[in-house]
Amino acid sequence: EETIIKSVYLSPSIQENNIGVGNYGTEEKRMNEVCDVTQKHLLRHGLTVYRNRSDMTLKQVVADSNTKDPTIHFAIHSNAFNGSVRGSEIYCHRFGGEGERLARLVYDELEAITPTKGRGVKEGKDHFAPGKPLYELSETIAPAALVEVAFHDQADDAKWILENIEPIGVALAKGIVEYFDIDWIDERSELEKAVDILSEAGFLLSPQYWKDNAIKGKTINGEYAGLLLLRIASLIKKWES
Repeated sequence: EETIIKSVYLSPSIQENNIGVGNYGTEEKRMNEVCDVTQKHLLRHGLTVYRNRSDMTLKQVVADSNTKDPTIHFAIHSNAFNGSVRGSEIYCHRFGGEGERLARLVYDELEAITPTKGRGVKEGKDHFAPGKPLYELSETIAPAALVEVAFHDQADDAKWILENIEPIGVALAKGIVEYFDIDWIDERSELEKAVDILSEAGFLLSPQYWKDNAIKGKTINGEYAGLLLLRIASLIKKWES
């Protein structure tokens, strides 16, 4: 039976001249940080991930995506308007296809964590004027969606993005994983499985301690970490002999 490779081309903003309010910095920098999180979680779920480079032009990004021939193309941006508008929105080229399905799944996940009412799923085909579409959605061969996570020119939205890089990246990944009909695996349960395997092998003698402390924001006691390193070293010695 042939294995179908499920792949995603991630395209974080290449707009280094779009500067947000306060200490937001550039749209390019922040959206690449969001993309790092999304990429990590997509890889964790067995998806193949391609990604643009920030030195590319939009034309090069589209050409690169079309060369890689991904299952879907997904662009990650933050928005700007007049400094007072807030909320997330997401575009597909036109309604009725896989691009719309992708956009709606991601939008639902992002909307669930957005502090304001979202601005919906929209078509990009007449974005700039009738017949003047969002280039990245009209010219990519793969079904595509482009998310504007919030407005970086509005102080509260800019602050929200800055303080929620991780949850935003996770929300985008959850929508994409759902698009592929893959069940989301919590990182926590992955860790717990790993701890169970290691404790069954007699490698970890206090599994609950590791489940509680080997997570972001918690600190492992140095003595425990030292013991682990010694056990690893003795195992390697055994294998080598």
